[in-house]
Amino acid sequence: MKILVIGSTGLLGTDLCRVLSRNHELIGWARKPASSPRNLPERLLFETVDITDRERVADGIRRHRPAVTILTAAMSDVDACEKEPSLAMKINAHAVQHVAEGCAAAGSLLVAISTDYVFDGLAGRAYKESDSPHPINQYGLSKLEGEKMVLSAGARSVVIRVSGLFGNGRLNFVSSAAEAFLNNRPVRVVTDQINSPSSTADLALALEAFVSQIAEDPALPTVLHLANTGAASRLDVAEEIASVLKKPASLIEKTTWPQLNRPAKRPTYTELDSRLFTRLTGFAMKPWRQALREYLLQNYS
Repeated sequence: MKILVIGSTGLLGTDLCRVLSRNHELIGWARKPASSPRNLPERLLFETVDITDRERVADGIRRHRPAVTILTAAMSDVDACEKEPSLAMKINAHAVQHVAEGCAAAGSLLVAISTDYVFDGLAGRAYKESDSPHPINQYGLSKLEGEKMVLSAGARSVVIRVSGLFGNGRLNFVSSAAEAFLNNRPVRVVTDQINSPSSTADLALALEAFVSQIAEDPALPTVLHLANTGAASRLDVAEEIASVLKKPASLIEKTTWPQLNRPAKRPTYTELDSRLFTRLTGFAMKPWRQALREYLLQNYS
């Protein structure tokens, strides 16, 4: 199967390309080349493409005619989105529309990755696909607008929301905390936000199962949730990292988002319920602690 991954050098895109390149014809797009060529699989046709360029996007999708397009690219710096809402909307919504329109014209199934930040975090339980979004910051608002663009463009499409990503594609909370622990530096963590910490390696395997098993299903759902199971605060995650790396938990410094005084509000509880994804594909996500331990032992032992 020919698959186009947009955002192929990002946090999720890196692991997605590594997994998909084993069994599929793969094209990778990113705004900039990978920081290290070693991060790109050998069996990948890589192209530098800015998805805010409507004509470049349309021409590229028309030329390659992928059976499936997976859109992982986004402006994901939450505070930067808050400070530059117009840019966030340009990348997370208007550029997404360009991709969706290109997929509709080329007959490519569009799998668009979205976020738990489309929710306000006030439900007090895991969010299901049927729950109504209500973003509380510009990042979540722009991603929700992107979801609407995907589902209204006329392409066969599905939005897949993810949460709390960690992996090797780029710097993230888990990798930063692990490096700090290994160097016996303090690790400052917020205690007032809970989500579903999720391994990009696990998500990549799940997305491959989705593409391979139900991409041709005419009854494809419009929205799915996908995350490692369970919920955790950053404090929970930091304590688990310290335990795995055999470092003292006394290195952890607790704080809250109001104390940090960041530009953007964060939703307090955005665990995602992935049971529908499992029912459709048969692919069961691991508990977050198991996924985190596997990542740490593979990369930091």
